[in-house]
Formats: sequence, structure tokens, C-alpha cells
Amino acid sequence: MAQQPSLGIVWDHPTDTSEAKNQLDTFAQHGIDYLQLDHPVSPDLLALLREAPFTILIQLDKTYLTLSEIRSRQSNLLQQFGEATDLYRSYLNFAAIGLLSNSQTSHPEFDDMFSPILDSLSARSNKDFYFYASDKWSYFDTPDKPFAVLFADSVFQRTDIAAFDEQFGWEVDQNSSLIFFLRAEWFDEAISAYPEFSESLMQYEQSQEWKIPLPAADESRSSQSWMVLSLVVLWLGLAVLFKLLPYLRPMLLRYFLAHRFFVDDILHYRERALTGGIALLAMHALFSGMMFYILAQTSISLTGLNAFFHHLPTLAIFGTNYASFFGIGVIITLLIQTVALLWLYLPAKNLEHFSQTVNLYSGTFFLDFLIVTILVTLYVTGFGPTAILIFGALFVLIWYGAFNISAFDISRSSGPGTAIYLFLTVGLHTLFSIGLLVLFFTNDSILQVFELALSL
Repeated sequence: MAQQPSLGIVWDHPTDTSEAKNQLDTFAQHGIDYLQLDHPVSPDLLALLREAPFTILIQLDKTYLTLSEIRSRQSNLLQQFGEATDLYRSYLNFAAIGLLSNSQTSHPEFDDMFSPILDSLSARSNKDFYFYASDKWSYFDTPDKPFAVLFADSVFQRTDIAAFDEQFGWEVDQNSSLIFFLRAEWFDEAISAYPEFSESLMQYEQSQEWKIPLPAADESRSSQSWMVLSLVVLWLGLAVLFKLLPYLRPMLLRYFLAHRFFVDDILHYRERALTGGIALLAMHALFSGMMFYILAQTSISLTGLNAFFHHLPTLAIFGTNYASFFGIGVIITLLIQTVALLWLYLPAKNLEHFSQTVNLYSGTFFLDFLIVTILVTLYVTGFGPTAILIFGALFVLIWYGAFNISAFDISRSSGPGTAIYLFLTVGLHTLFSIGLLVLFFTNDSILQVFELALSL
């Protein structure tokens, strides 16, 4: 007989034994073959599971560990893993134990570092040992070949049925031996809200043939609509500024088409207004927040998001969600702009007014409207991560270049102090930037958090 995919439940079991038994009966009626439970399991539930018709997987609570954390806690981890392994050794239907969850198991140094732990555990138990990462279960000896996947790690929606049918049906057609895990909450809601799903599962358990009538598709509003709305508001804001500040439109044209004359007017204080420059700085901060949000949505999964804020909880400005990256982008930009303006202004002996620095520094940010419009367009149309990363990098490069361009502009009237001013600004700015990059890429504790978040 050809292999067929099996069904499993990730079970957040109730404390009441009778309720747990009712749920187990429901699972069995629907052809569930596997259960995963979190360690520890109560003695009453262990007694109930000993005779249950399921293959049991036990997941330990070691989550979001970086390589450095695993290395520094090896002896402690071995002790905890060993105690858990001994606890379930006599239960024959407890087939495997999950040692790590969403941790840095894909790091090149992981296998050599973790092998002594696995060897020690294998010597004291015949259980299999696995890890869970990015909604997949894999044994340590075959990390690139998952034996199980998780479907619908979310609240049930009727549209999930079509997605389940597509994925599970494909595995059935391929004669796959994969285990398809569902969360118990999702499973309960699905069989209650859509009885046809319950009937199809029971039919599959009997005939090994998968068929299900699909519900009518629900129209859903795009989760990206707020991003488009924000972009439109910023464009309208620019139009309002052009209307209220007549000098702003000529400033835009002269900055890019007659830059030398624009700089001369600023340095000789013929362009004095500060409002337009401040508005551009504020808009640049908002654009940066949007850019951070889009890059996070494109590069970091929900699991990676949880791992990132698990290690850096102070950055969860709006909670453990992508909106926090918007807040991070805005705050970082405002801080950097403040430092940059003071850095440009304080060593400049030829500038008498802070507004001169603001107007020179902010002019480059007219380009934000073009670049972020392209970014948002790529994002909402699902164009792909590569193009988004390219324009995100371009945004950062222009932002970084705004400081150096402004420094060279200010130095034009610095006279004999030009070289000193450029060293204090462009020179130190470059050295400081290189130092930050070196610090980031040599600090394992921070670098591994980013690597972990991006890998999940």
C-alpha cells in the first residue's frame, strides 16, 4: 500500500482529565495519529495517554536559543534534557522528544557543538530527538528533511479550508509520509464551523482518499491598505506644503537642478525659512518607519518576529508585532537626524543660523517620495523580496549620503578651515560608521539574534 500523509494535533491539553479524554476521543474519531504535547505532562494525563491510540511527541520548553546561549548552557541543557528523557523512557508510544524550538539550529557550528549532547541522550534512551523550526519538525540527524509540518498556526477562518485542501491534497497525491500537524484550537473551530471538514477527515481515515467540498471564498480587505493610505497622506502633505509655503517648490527644483546656486543662497542666508526643512525631516522619519516595516514584513516571519522581540523586548514599542518596526524606524531616524544636524552645525564657523543646516540637510529627502512610493508599490503587489531589499538599501544609502553631501556644501565657504571641517564631519562620520559595522558583525550576541530571526 502506498504511503499517505498522517494527521497530528499540537495539543494544549486541559487540566481536567475527563475533558482531556473527550478531546482524545474526538481526535481518534477523526483519524488523528500523532499528538505533540509540551513538557511537563501531569501524572493523570500520562496514565491516560499510556493506552491512547496515538504516537506522542513531547516538546521541551527551550525556545529562541542562539548558538552562544546553547554553548554557554551545554551542561545545564544536558541535565534538563536527560531528566525529561528519563521521565518518558517507559512510555512506549512516546516516540520522540523535541529538544529545541525555533533556535539557531541552522548555524554552521551547531552540529559539532550539539553532537555531544545528542550522543549522551541517545546512550540513555531509544527515543528519537528532534527540533522544531519555522513550522517544521526535523530529526537532528536529518535536519534538511522535515518529517512533519504545521498548518494554520492561527485562528480558524473559512478561507483556511481551501489552503488546507491544496496543501494536504498535494501531499496525498505525492504519496508523502509527512505528518500534517494542526493546532487543537484551530481543529476544534474548523470541525464545528465547517462540518464538511469533519466528514472529510473521517472519510480519509477510512479510505485514505482525500475529498472535501470547499466553502465559498470570502472577500477580505488587504492588510496592506494602511500602508497605501499612509503614502497617500504623505503625498497630500507635500501638496499642502507646496500650497502654504511658496518657496518650497523652487527649493525642490533648485536643490536638484541648480544645486550650487541653492547652496550659495543658503550659506549667504538668502533662504531663511525653517518650516519646510523641519517638515521634510518629519516626513523622512515617517518614510523611514514605513521602510523598516516593509523590510521586516518581507524578511522576517511571524516566528522570527517572536524570536527577535524575545531577545530584544525593549524594542517591542507597540508589542510583538510588525508595527513595532515602524516605531523603531521613526525613533531611530529622529535620533540620527538630531545628531547629524548638531554634528554638521557645531563645527561650522561659517554658519550663523541653525536653519541653514536644516535646509541643506533636508533637501535630499525629497527623493523619499519617489523611493518609498516604489517600495510600497512593490510590497502591495507582492513583487518579491529582492527588489524590495534593493530599494530599501537605496533609501538607506541616500539617507547616509545626505550627511556627507551637506558637509561638502557647508565647507564651500569655510575658507582655510575647510580641511578641518571635512575631517570633523565626513572623516569622523565615516570612521564612526565603520566602527559601528565592525561592532555589529563582531558582537555574536546581537548578530546571532538577527541571524535567528531571519532564518526562521
